[in-house]
Amino acid sequence: MKLVKTFRLFVIGVAVCSFFTGLSSFGAEDAGQPSYVVFQLDNDLFTGSDRDYTNGARIAWMGPIREDALNGIQRVLKRFSGAGKYPILGSLSGVIDDESIRYEWGYGLTQVMFTPEDYTALEAPPGQRPYAGWLGVEASLHAKTENSVSSVVFVIGVTGKHSLAEETQEWVHKNLSDSPIFQGWDSQIPSEITFNILVNRKRRFDVLVRNTKEWKIQFDGFSEYGGALGNGLTRAYLGTMFRAGYNLPDQFIQPRLEIGNYSHEPFAADNDLWSSFSIYSYLGGRTSWVLHNIT
Repeated sequence: MKLVKTFRLFVIGVAVCSFFTGLSSFGAEDAGQPSYVVFQLDNDLFTGSDRDYTNGARIAWMGPIREDALNGIQRVLKRFSGAGKYPILGSLSGVIDDESIRYEWGYGLTQVMFTPEDYTALEAPPGQRPYAGWLGVEASLHAKTENSVSSVVFVIGVTGKHSLAEETQEWVHKNLSDSPIFQGWDSQIPSEITFNILVNRKRRFDVLVRNTKEWKIQFDGFSEYGGALGNGLTRAYLGTMFRAGYNLPDQFIQPRLEIGNYSHEPFAADNDLWSSFSIYSYLGGRTSWVLHNIT
């Protein structure tokens, strides 16, 4: 038992250390472009249920970096961003290798968990999600132009008891939400180390942004496509998102919790805000083709 606990602490330590290695890049930041923290939380208690994808939490750190200051991992990721040496990826992403590209790096720590609907079942009943948890760290590079963002993310994670999903859920249910304690975590999916590479490309709708930026109620949006390859998740997807509101900021972050999700500026910071107050709504959708999902 002590050995298991020691291993769990080791996993957490590696994850935290990997996350904060991003701090070493601060010396390479561009002046006037600060780094920032992103925190995201999904929980199905917000919708009055406690089943399937039941919780997700993510904390990430992102900052700008000069191309000549990229470290080894970041230089490898650059090759797949469309700004590297593989021209076909540049054609797919819309990113070209010129002086207009701005780079940002990111590091993150994410935990997600899945449970069946029946919290008393010692094993997930037929047709319900099995007990599953995943804990992982990410390193990402984002190549940005005036109207597009191309992101590449490398992820290492672990499933099973070393994801600490059972301990996290039990603590939250006992101390925060006063929810029932799920009984079937002993039947969760086995422990396995996962490796994944994720790519995402977003391109703004220039006509929409340009023609409405002087309106009191503005509109903008982007198209996106991407995918993941690895033993944790293998999939491809297409999607789009629109925003409408007052005093739209250039930055956006997608409302879903997602590895590699940061606050981006594909709208070129060319919209002079009339005040510090903004209010807007999202509307979007995504179609995915999933070949493999370890959970």
